[in-house]
Amino acid sequence: MHTLRAMSVPVLHLVSRLWVGGSERQFIERLRAHPPGYTPVVACLELSGGNLAEFLSLGLPTPDLFDLRGSLLKLNTLVQVARLAWLIRRRGVKLVHATDFVSNLIGFLAARAAGVPVVVSRADLGHLRDGFGVWHRRVEKWMSRHADAVCANAERVRRLCIEEEGSAPERTFVVRNGLDLGRFDALATQPLQGPLRPGRPLVAVVANLWPVKGHRILVEAVAAVHARRPEVRFALVGDGSERPFLESRIAELGLEDAIEVLGTRYDVPAILARADAACLPSLAEGLPNAVMEAMAAGLPVVATAVGGTPELVIPGETGLLAPPGAAEELAGALLEVLADPVNARSMGARGRSVIARDYSLDALASGHAAMYGSVLALRVHSRAIVGEQALRP
Repeated sequence: MHTLRAMSVPVLHLVSRLWVGGSERQFIERLRAHPPGYTPVVACLELSGGNLAEFLSLGLPTPDLFDLRGSLLKLNTLVQVARLAWLIRRRGVKLVHATDFVSNLIGFLAARAAGVPVVVSRADLGHLRDGFGVWHRRVEKWMSRHADAVCANAERVRRLCIEEEGSAPERTFVVRNGLDLGRFDALATQPLQGPLRPGRPLVAVVANLWPVKGHRILVEAVAAVHARRPEVRFALVGDGSERPFLESRIAELGLEDAIEVLGTRYDVPAILARADAACLPSLAEGLPNAVMEAMAAGLPVVATAVGGTPELVIPGETGLLAPPGAAEELAGALLEVLADPVNARSMGARGRSVIARDYSLDALASGHAAMYGSVLALRVHSRAIVGEQALRP
């Protein structure tokens, strides 16, 4: 293992695209905090997305592109797998680390073709989300069972991969998300990139407008909060398929003054710096970046007790939790936090300390280094066993 590290092992990092989302954000942080002794080689399936500019700011070479042309169900997919396998061999890559469902599948196939180990990433609880059906889940379970390693971002996600998908415990790792606090703090001091409706207290809700994020429940909870505290404002940051329904329901309930739908924004740290609390009403999660960033901003967090969220939000310490899908309980938790600003600030301060201590880029780099070393050592050990068996009479 020491010999491998001394040689600076090339690791291929594969992502589908650099859209605005938690997996894409952590892909960038993974590269920003790349562990010493491992050289990053980057490839993507689409060279696009709102986070592309930030990736380019890292100073790494432009990623090699393997364009699937919008579908896995084409002969072109096999062509791209073959091209990727050739890149792995040509660049001397020793390990492939994929990022999301499609890149996990393409990376798995290419790594197998090239004869190198592959790490697939899991950042959620396998829920059926937009564009993700039953066959996707079957493929996802298959990859969990057969990849050389599964990299989960929360203990709850790891348990799901082991207990429900058949992943071996010894090759299922937890590497929690990381956050560059210095960079985050610098962005928090920047001017807003767009208008933000005045009014306090302000609750920030940072999540793409997808069904799994629970915004429909949030709107009902806001109605209950508004009846008691009409001055409270909610800023919804994100966009997605739920937006038309949400805007219609907000108007139907007469909550236009209470809820502002901001759409996609790239100034989230600056928005959080102007907020008094944060909320995440998801029905399922991995380890949510939105909660981490809210805690980094020193905000108390009201969230649903799903996935890895309870690893971040400790009731009474860094925020409050409510059951998923329960509007009344979510409203009660919001009202409790907003009723005591002094305690809310204390919870926010404790949350900031948790992020600084446990979710730094140093911790992220150490976690990946330990996982890579284990995977490569196991691969060498496995080949040695196979070789010994082949030599036996």
